[in-house]
Amino acid sequence: MEKITTVPPEGRNARRKERTRAALVRAAQELLADGRGHDASIKTITELADVGFGSFFNYFDNKTELFDAAITEVAQRYEEWLDERLTGVTDPLQRLALSIRYTGRLHLSHPDEASLLIGQFAVLYEGKAPLDGRISADIVGAMAAVAPEVPRGSSTVISVAGAIAAVLTAASTLPEESRAQLADSLVADVLRLIGADDAVIDELVHAPLD
Repeated sequence: MEKITTVPPEGRNARRKERTRAALVRAAQELLADGRGHDASIKTITELADVGFGSFFNYFDNKTELFDAAITEVAQRYEEWLDERLTGVTDPLQRLALSIRYTGRLHLSHPDEASLLIGQFAVLYEGKAPLDGRISADIVGAMAAVAPEVPRGSSTVISVAGAIAAVLTAASTLPEESRAQLADSLVADVLRLIGADDAVIDELVHAPLD
């Protein structure tokens, strides 16, 4: 006969704590995606999560800490999703172009994540984990590939990152059929800004996506 085992109390408690924390994070993500995060109280969050008010402080010190965790979790999923699509892509210009084109289409494939993330791109690009340095590294790599002998200041990276954040945020307000077109136009503008050849730009903008 197979031996019957029981789950130790500490194991059950750990899982319960994980479920409670996950419920709070999901509630925060829903509020942020709907644009209600700024005005939401902790009471609103715990009611949406179906969690006791006092339990909140067992996991987070304040609302800001919870929202940071909520954004970070979605950003991690976004990064994993993007990495899957960039597997095997080593050319710096192609990587940057694909990152922008896929991200500009995020609303079409992952609307919930996009609603939360798009408005946060400007913050994430400034160094918030887990995308710390991700976009900047792609931009620097692309610039080095175009003109390795030309020194570039941080202002160029900031300008390019700011353009990406602004256009992707604007894209979220457009009809679905216009978002992909805007993302592709952004690729052309960004690559032109860093000095890429027009023929290369045209090839990258019109390359098929998976």
